[in-house]
Amino acid sequence: MWSQFKSDSTDEALRSNIRVFLAGAMEATTSFASWAISHLSHAPEIQDQIYEEVKDMSVYDPDNLKSAATLNRVLEETLRLTPALYFLPRRATVDTWIETADHRKMFIPNGTHLRLDVWHANRCEEFWGEAVTGYPATAFAPERWEFLAKKGITSRDMLHYGFGHGPRFWPGRFLGLLEVGFVVGAVVKMFKFAAVDKETGAKASVSTKPADGVLVNLELRK
Repeated sequence: MWSQFKSDSTDEALRSNIRVFLAGAMEATTSFASWAISHLSHAPEIQDQIYEEVKDMSVYDPDNLKSAATLNRVLEETLRLTPALYFLPRRATVDTWIETADHRKMFIPNGTHLRLDVWHANRCEEFWGEAVTGYPATAFAPERWEFLAKKGITSRDMLHYGFGHGPRFWPGRFLGLLEVGFVVGAVVKMFKFAAVDKETGAKASVSTKPADGVLVNLELRK
């Protein structure tokens, strides 16, 4: 079928974009949902809060999900703490000097391949830590978004790279939030669930995922 496909783009460019779509659309979304459920499996009290928000919800559309404040904070915190795409590959298109906060300088020549470390940037204590957000940067704490909101700071003001940034910002952000909100809301509505292990590590391939495959004990809600 590939030989029948006509395009002005080169095969190399088309294959590259197909890989991006597969990673960003399916792989990243399933990882996002897996991480959200994994985090909640360690936080039964937050599950109960979400349940109160979604128990009477029969339609998971943007307007309804917008009213589920706890669920939205969980989604935002999941993207921050455990981004599915843990690095962003880039290539410098011009010679560039960058300067750090302590005035150190680095020269990046044109053509240099870069990997932006999303995972650790989103866990920077100076930017995301207790002094700024009320909670340690490495903790799963959806309440940090409520803390920030009371200070008049929104998720748009507190930049994290869960969906990338700049010209290559993921255009499917709102669809991804809707899809994962639907999955997480539906699971919480049907089940109580608890992690089998006390801690859940991360494993990485195309995207990051919970190392235990989201191993939980399920109990039907009554």
